[in-house]
Amino acid sequence: MSRPLRLIAIIGTFIISAALSARTPIQARLVVLDNARVIDGTGRAPLERARIVIDGDHILRIGGPAQVPLPPQADTIDLSGRTIVPGLIDLHFHIENDPKLALRQLSHGVTAFRDPGQWNERFELLRKMIADDHLPGPRIFTTGPHIDGEHPAYPADSVVARDAEEARRLAERNVRQGASALKIYFRLPFASAKAVVDVCRARSIPCTAHLEIIDARELIEAGLDGIEHITSLGMGLLPQVDAEAYRQSVLADNDARRDGRYRMFAKLDLDGPQARDLYATLAARHPWIDPTLAVFERRADRPVAGTTTEMAATMVAGFTRMKQLTGRVSGAGARVVMGGHSTVPFAERGEAPWRELELLVESGLTPLEAITAATSTAAAFLYRSDQFGSLQPGLKADLVVLRSDPSRNISAVREVDRVMVGGAWIDLAKYSRY
Repeated sequence: MSRPLRLIAIIGTFIISAALSARTPIQARLVVLDNARVIDGTGRAPLERARIVIDGDHILRIGGPAQVPLPPQADTIDLSGRTIVPGLIDLHFHIENDPKLALRQLSHGVTAFRDPGQWNERFELLRKMIADDHLPGPRIFTTGPHIDGEHPAYPADSVVARDAEEARRLAERNVRQGASALKIYFRLPFASAKAVVDVCRARSIPCTAHLEIIDARELIEAGLDGIEHITSLGMGLLPQVDAEAYRQSVLADNDARRDGRYRMFAKLDLDGPQARDLYATLAARHPWIDPTLAVFERRADRPVAGTTTEMAATMVAGFTRMKQLTGRVSGAGARVVMGGHSTVPFAERGEAPWRELELLVESGLTPLEAITAATSTAAAFLYRSDQFGSLQPGLKADLVVLRSDPSRNISAVREVDRVMVGGAWIDLAKYSRY
């Protein structure tokens, strides 16, 4: 073969090899997290000295060393003394005008969130920040704006439906624009709320609601999937005359609920006939309930500025009853989840999910139940439990490494050592400053 022909052959071989390489991605090494206590998020007891094998963005194997051999040539990280939990899921996150808060919460172990009422445009900057930093998370779920009735509580975050047909059309529009759930807001009348529920069922997405003037039990029986705020259950537990008085006060003035909810809860009978009816519905329907206790928290030693001594005591009593009801609905069959509400009175910036978990335990859930609420149960409310939310083979490798054991003390969720989303470690030093 002449020299020019040999050169052409060499170049051709090089081009073919390069093309094949471009089509065949280089296999990443497996990652092994070894010797850790593992809380898998399903409610099962922790696995001691367990091993998790991660292949790319998902979990390949999990178990003890006897069940999961150490793969050859894997990158192994010894996590002796550490506890691994699934990434936390915050189901009541408000982005408002602070997209960096989502990344700060990511550094705190919150690998997914749902904003229950905001225009899609508000997430553009956050999505750009995530893309620019090549981050695999946090995983973002949205509802679009609240679907509310006339004289909405938060006009800037809402669309107003004047009748059931308009509610249906607005619900369909939110879905077309990418909503992964829909949220009913409290001024929407029953027939219009039911129209939104029907759209969600037809589109196979979750429907949740913040209620004040509708009995939550009736809407749950009509097909509502979930409830935002433990206070949404309050009116339905009052005697009929008192319930109507509260309803009319809120219809007349949206702000009547702010102090009114504490007065209402302070006198609720959690064993009365209305409560028993609610518990029966929860046992039959198993709706998700996102208590958002942290936003309602009131303390005797730190009263709200400007409140009277009498009102401060009523607020403390009302909040105590909110926690009691949270424990009762969990025991009755509701699926309790975790929603931090972003800005709350007794947590620093980005720490609302941690405080919410502590309050769930104060309400009677065990630490393991609270972790399950913030992981696999929350993923189920997103209709994503086949993708993430627990530590199981085939699911996304979203996890948090903690320095101590939250199954013994839930406050250990504050001791974050590492965070992984989709198999990638997060730069905690960077995002904890956000």
